[in-house]
Amino acid sequence: MLLPRVLSAIVMALLFIYAVFVLEASSFQFAMGGVVLLAGWEWARLSGLEGQQGRIAYAGLVVTLCYGAALFELQRFLLMVAPVLWLIALFWVISYPDERGWQSRFARMVFGLLILLTTWCALVVLRESSNFVLWILLLMGLIWGADSGAYFSGKAFGKRKLAPAVSPGKSWEGVIGGMVLTQIGVAVFVFYSDLNWLALSMLALVTVITSVLGDLTESLFKRHESLKDSSHLIPGHGGVMDRVDSLTSAAPIYVLLLCLVGWV
Repeated sequence: MLLPRVLSAIVMALLFIYAVFVLEASSFQFAMGGVVLLAGWEWARLSGLEGQQGRIAYAGLVVTLCYGAALFELQRFLLMVAPVLWLIALFWVISYPDERGWQSRFARMVFGLLILLTTWCALVVLRESSNFVLWILLLMGLIWGADSGAYFSGKAFGKRKLAPAVSPGKSWEGVIGGMVLTQIGVAVFVFYSDLNWLALSMLALVTVITSVLGDLTESLFKRHESLKDSSHLIPGHGGVMDRVDSLTSAAPIYVLLLCLVGWV
């Protein structure tokens, strides 16, 4: 499985570079709509929807709402929904398996629809910024840095489980390692820019914490459906949601904070 995994990673990296550095705003919006469409199809599966027609209809509804938000210019307004969504998700993760409200198929469908909608809105708002490349690279750097730092720190020092009932492999030491690595990255970033270190450091901290929550939340839903991966669309990597679970939580909060401080 190593070769398919490596080849898939190369293709995804090239597609990301093309989307960030080449695509115009309208094309970027359309491309992100395609990603959301595939993620929506997978989320229908995590919601317990059976049958391809229902899953395709659900994915179509997600994309329709995304473009409806663009039509009425509601992207920034909808970002304010994100903190509420992820506070609910935090409650689900902390109280698992005792809290059962999330097991409702309707609750899972609505939650998935809203997280994909707010993710799409966040990326579209970010694309409209004059410093889009800077901010998207910082966002992805925070997510990848948190993931890498957590992996290596968890392997080396991991003893205290973060959420054993939801994701046994994650540890508090891993999370702290991810935070430390991203804060080092922020310090380097600030050194080469004129941004306020404290504001950017806090932005990074909240983004990293939220990205971890996104990963845990998808793990919770996959565990409920007895799934290892959200799908097999990406050889060696599972599904689209397996690659963007942290992004769906981090991006809306990150962009909302950028808007609140006036950087976007």
